[in-house]
Amino acid sequence: KRLNKIVDYIIAYHDQKTFSREYSALLAVSSIDNVIHYYDLFHQKKLAGEHDLRIATIFTYGTNEDSEEAQDYLPSDEVDFDVLAEKPTTYQSKHSRDKLENYIGDYNKMYGTSFSTKDSQQFENYFKNISQRLKDREKENFNHDKDRLDIVIVVNMMLTGFDAKKVNTLYVDKNLKQHGLIQAYSRTNRILGEQKSQGNILSFRNLKKATDEAITL
Repeated sequence: KRLNKIVDYIIAYHDQKTFSREYSALLAVSSIDNVIHYYDLFHQKKLAGEHDLRIATIFTYGTNEDSEEAQDYLPSDEVDFDVLAEKPTTYQSKHSRDKLENYIGDYNKMYGTSFSTKDSQQFENYFKNISQRLKDREKENFNHDKDRLDIVIVVNMMLTGFDAKKVNTLYVDKNLKQHGLIQAYSRTNRILGEQKSQGNILSFRNLKKATDEAITL
C-alpha cells in the first residue's frame, strides 16, 4: 500500500516537478526488491492507462545493493560488468536478473535497442545508454517525443559520479546519510538557466535529521 501511494503521488506530480517532462528524474530506493516492486507498479499502472511515463531501471544484482545505507562508488570506475552479468545462480540473484532482463526488454521496445544482461558488454552498454540518454536531453536537436526518458529507478547506481543538467528531480525512498546523502542530493545540482535554478528533492522518508547532520558535517 505504501509503495502504491508513492507511485500514485509521483504520477500525479511528476509533470509539475519536471516542467511538463522537460527534465528527467531519478527514484532512489533501498533495495533491489523495492526496485522490482516499484517498476512493476509503474508498469501495471501504465498498462491500465493511468500514465504514460517512460520508466527504466538499472541495478547490480549483488549483495552491496541491498544495504539500507548509501554506497559511495563511481560506477564508471568500480563496477565490474563481467562479474555483474554472471553472478552465481542463487535464487535471489537469478530472480533479480530475470526481472532486470524483462525490464531491459521493455527499454529495448521503447527505444529500438538490443541490450541484455546475458552479455557483459551489452549490460555495460545498457548502463551507458541510459546515462547518455539523460545527458543528451540538453542538446538542441534532442528529439523529446522519441528519445526522452522520464524516470530511472536505482538503488545506488547513478547516485554518485553521474551528472546531467536535465535531471532536476530526485525522489528518495531509502535511508541516506553523511557523504552518501550529499552525493545523492547533488545529482540535481547542475543548474540550467532560469528554469532550473535548483533541483527538487522529494523524500518519502524522514531524512531531515540526516540531512541537517550531513550539511553540518
